[in-house]
Amino acid sequence: MPKFFIGRREFTLGAAAAATTTLLRPAAALPQTQTQATESISELDKKTRETMAKLTPQARAEVEMKLASIFRKYGDRLSDEQKADIRRIMAETQDGLEKMRTFHLENGDQPADAFRAYRSESSPITSSKQVKAGQEKK
Repeated sequence: MPKFFIGRREFTLGAAAAATTTLLRPAAALPQTQTQATESISELDKKTRETMAKLTPQARAEVEMKLASIFRKYGDRLSDEQKADIRRIMAETQDGLEKMRTFHLENGDQPADAFRAYRSESSPITSSKQVKAGQEKK
């Protein structure tokens, strides 16, 4: 059976990290109580309802469809707080998605900026001739 050995430096580092965590955020070191979890979920639901009220009926239906798909796939792995957070995020991002959809593009429209790779002229090897010359010297 292998021995588990921890040196005094590793122990001191771990103890200092644990003490710092409890000093800086004591609530994070303790498990969250049921009332705190319920309060955070109700706060997220309130934000979600406010955001959903601003959306059109079609956008709300789309958000609900996306949520149903996510919860069908991953619902058993998510907590209630995570589900409420996903609802809020989906509702908030739907507004930006609707704005992008209203911008009409044609198939031949060019991008606003064309990508141009910057090539430094001071690079040591700038052409294939110099590469070949370098191979011949070896």
